[in-house]
Amino acid sequence: MTIKDTYDMFIRNRSVYCSPETLRSYKGHLKIFFDFLEETGGKDTGSLSFADFAGVSLFGDFVIYLREKNIRNVTIRSYCRIAKAYLRYCYQNDICQDYLKGVKMPPDDSVPKEVLYSDEVKKIDACFDMQTEKGRRNYCMFHLMLDCGLRSQEVRHLRYENIDRERNIIHILDSKGCKSRITLIPHFLIREIDHYVALCARSSSFLFVSLRSGEPVTADAIKHLFSRLKKESGIKRLHAHLLRHTFATSYLIGGGNLEFLRVFMGHSDYNVTKIYSQLAAESKMLGVDVYHLDPIFFTKGY
Repeated sequence: MTIKDTYDMFIRNRSVYCSPETLRSYKGHLKIFFDFLEETGGKDTGSLSFADFAGVSLFGDFVIYLREKNIRNVTIRSYCRIAKAYLRYCYQNDICQDYLKGVKMPPDDSVPKEVLYSDEVKKIDACFDMQTEKGRRNYCMFHLMLDCGLRSQEVRHLRYENIDRERNIIHILDSKGCKSRITLIPHFLIREIDHYVALCARSSSFLFVSLRSGEPVTADAIKHLFSRLKKESGIKRLHAHLLRHTFATSYLIGGGNLEFLRVFMGHSDYNVTKIYSQLAAESKMLGVDVYHLDPIFFTKGY
């Protein structure tokens, strides 16, 4: 059976449940993969079979082939996803060996494409009932992610004593990878947290707790909160990590320092932080009104 035959089988299989747009994507991406096969095998796909690649690290070599073309990882990953689907189909149908075993996808270096705009944050803020403990709690959790760059799990693990009110600093002790870091917190958010705490009758040392159990807020509770905010605000792309994207982009638009941003975000890899530079530059060029961070991030020389 030739490579061309297996391609036809794969496309017929996918056409049963894939849209025409998806099929076009499969065909376009697989053309690059088949160019690689023809270049490697020295024949066209109508003459090649998987027997010509016995013992070859086919998928791994394809990744190297793409990297040599100076293609960004996000594009390489796109080509690789389709190639993986095709090779997995062939392996599962006993057409070829398992070329995917032990091979990892390149890391994602894509730029986060979305941020929140000022008018959207106003819509979201209107969804919080600030007369209730629950409403104030949810408002504070939301703005710790948006205005301080905290991850959702860092918000859930935050304790009252982690906030240095005199210096406007949050000490984040339970960060990703068990690392600690600091970030700034605006005066308005300290005030809101103090108002929330004044409403609470609790014994827990954690700042944000369930009103029913008194235990720390769970990951499911955060998911439910964003599901509700998404529905009530009408902002369908809303999710917790979008707030960190917005924080980082707004900080750089305001003239913030990239190295300080790396510290604020808790990134161990400087290259991960640098991807926000492109998003900030694009936002500036487009003149969009990305949500504005509190001036404290800029007046303190950060």
